Amino acid sequence: MEGNKIVLPILGALLAAVIGGAAWAVIVALTNYELGIVAWAVGGLAGYAVAKLANRQVSAAHQVIAVVASLIGILLGKYFTVGYLYTESFSGIFESEVMTVFQENFSSLFDVMDIVFIALAVATAWQLPKRLARQAAAPAAESTQAAE
Repeated sequence: MEGNKIVLPILGALLAAVIGGAAWAVIVALTNYELGIVAWAVGGLAGYAVAKLANRQVSAAHQVIAVVASLIGILLGKYFTVGYLYTESFSGIFESEVMTVFQENFSSLFDVMDIVFIALAVATAWQLPKRLARQAAAPAAESTQAAE
């Protein structure tokens, strides 16, 4: 049972990261504009997934999982965007050429605003699981006190 309190949040956070990264790339493809706020949302999505799957028993390990997943999601979003822009479709994003282009241009993919939104994503991914766990525990504590 203890393993599920870590394994499920890890799997959920990674799934949230993939979905968030893919959604970010789709938004870029549709708008031809990279909205940094979506990176922040990726952090929130990862934090939410961890909180829900940890069943209100959030520890620092869960918060780290959310942070790492948010960073993975942001990297995937950048990668999927580069892949789309390079191949002009999403069908070829896993070609070796795209991976090479991504690696060679990695440092130029992040400007000051990217760093700001990454910091916001990390802060949100860290704080959100704990806050959601506290909010979920508060009504349970109130109903227990009312029953007494």
